[in-house]
Amino acid sequence: MFRMRFTPKDFVLSQKTESTKYVYSSEVTSAQQSFIEHWQEIGKHWGVPKALLAVHAWLILRSEPQSTDDVMLHLGMSRGNAHNTLLELVEWGLAHSIKTLGKRQIRFVAEKEEWAMMTAIIRMRKKRELDPFLTLEDWRQVHASELESGACDGLDQRLQSWMVTAQKLDRLTHLASREDESWWRRWLFSALRTN
Repeated sequence: MFRMRFTPKDFVLSQKTESTKYVYSSEVTSAQQSFIEHWQEIGKHWGVPKALLAVHAWLILRSEPQSTDDVMLHLGMSRGNAHNTLLELVEWGLAHSIKTLGKRQIRFVAEKEEWAMMTAIIRMRKKRELDPFLTLEDWRQVHASELESGACDGLDQRLQSWMVTAQKLDRLTHLASREDESWWRRWLFSALRTN
C-alpha cells in the first residue's frame, strides 16, 4: 500500500510571503525609488495591494505609456506579475491600456486626474467591502420568520440598524463616485459658509 508521508514543515506554499522590495534597474533614480516606496506606504491605507502601488507609482512617474517589458525591466518583476498587475490597475481604474494600431504590444498609462483616481479607489473599495456586506439584507429577509420570533435574541433589530447605516453609506459612495470635483467643492464649501 502506498503511503504518503506529509509533515506541515514540508508544505511551504501556505507560508509564502509577498516580497515588497523590488530590485530596481540602474535607470531608476533614488528619488523615483523613494517615491515608489512612499506611494506604497500611502496606498496601503486605501486597501490597494503593494505590488499594484509600485507599478502605479512607476506609471505616474512616466510621461509616456509603458509596456509590460518596461515594468519588468525597471521594477524587477516577473512577466506574469507585471502583466497581471497592469491588468488589475486597469480593472481598478487607476490606469488605462493603449493599443497602437498595427502593433500587438499593449502599453499602459496611469490615470493622471486626481479626482478620477480617488473615485476609482472609492468604487473598488465599495465593490470589495460594502457590496458583500449589503447581501446580509437578503439573508435577513430569507430568515425573517425565525428572526422575528426572537430565536436569535434581538439579532433582527441589530441587522436592521446595520442595514440602514450600510444603505446610507452605499448611497453616499455611489454619489461620491458619480459626481465631479466641482460639485463636491460647492457642496463642501456651502456648509462652511456663514451668513
